[in-house]
Amino acid sequence: MKSIKLLAGFLIGCFLFNANAESAINYSYCERDCKMEYNFFKTYAREGSSLANLAMAIMNYRGHGREINIPLANKLLIRAARDGEPGAMYQLAYNMMYGLHMEQDLEKALVWFKKTERFNVLNTKRNVSLLTLLLNEEQVEKRPSIKALLSKASQTKEERLSNTENDDGIEHIAVTHQFYWDYILYNAELQTCTVKCLPTSFNTLVPLIHVVNEQALLNELTLAVSAKI
Repeated sequence: MKSIKLLAGFLIGCFLFNANAESAINYSYCERDCKMEYNFFKTYAREGSSLANLAMAIMNYRGHGREINIPLANKLLIRAARDGEPGAMYQLAYNMMYGLHMEQDLEKALVWFKKTERFNVLNTKRNVSLLTLLLNEEQVEKRPSIKALLSKASQTKEERLSNTENDDGIEHIAVTHQFYWDYILYNAELQTCTVKCLPTSFNTLVPLIHVVNEQALLNELTLAVSAKI
């Protein structure tokens, strides 16, 4: 798929940048109000860019360039994931794992995480291992309490998303300390190209949403799953 070929390179080569660790840095995301960037993404999405659909999904989750619209964000995210966008597949799996913005479904989360394994997206391998162990028949008695713990984490995150004006809760796949949506526009436009196309950029940043204190939570889950019943 065209989108996979374009995006896989910079996803594999990038590292995590946590906005919480650099609170002094100003993340303006757009030069103005993000409406112009959103409209460009809409155009590129109509022309076949799965990256544009992922960008619009995150913008709808966060209220960038428009009011927060969770149903539309979910629709765009699923569309981008089905089109093979690695970042979208990861975010969809992540949302399903935690019940973030959508119904929790660990089985489907595992399926989508497995689809991203060959791209080495973020913590895919760790999440696949954890969910595989959790969904093992021997873990049936523990499953309700562990699913509740995951869901509780996402509900706490939801409150923070709704009640804060900054973006401290977003964790970035990043290669620099500054992010603007127009950085993604370049690669989104390239996905619409069919003749004499330029190579994709390796400096594009893709913001993905995560729950707060994720590592501590996953450590707790790992211990709970591995403990004897």
